[in-house]
Amino acid sequence: MPDVRVTVTVHGPDPLSRAGVLRHLKHQPSVELVDRPGPLGGEPRGAVAVMLAERLDDRAGAELRRLVRGGRQRVVLIAGELRETELMAVMEYGVQAVLWQHRTTPKRLLRAVHRAARADRGTPCGVDRRL
Repeated sequence: MPDVRVTVTVHGPDPLSRAGVLRHLKHQPSVELVDRPGPLGGEPRGAVAVMLAERLDDRAGAELRRLVRGGRQRVVLIAGELRETELMAVMEYGVQAVLWQHRTTPKRLLRAVHRAARADRGTPCGVDRRL
């Protein structure tokens, strides 16, 4: 993994899922976890937000749009299931990577976080292979 430390925040409604992601990332020397994101727009440039959502409902969609707004942080979505129209919406929001919950491993998560941190805003969404 790269030598550059990436600031990461973890978001989602399920505390158990958030705790699992935090557990996978907290011992990674290339990741700096921030428990409480700063005020909107206060995130460091290049920071990555990991969003957990079982489905892309109205609440999850609003949270994704809020995280992407302003362009200061990149977003990695870990989703339980997404229909094709929801996947297209996620791409339109500007999410940098989508990982499927049942296929996410610590290695895949770390790789997605670093790729998202390096990506430009115009970079196409990286989607895990299985749609």
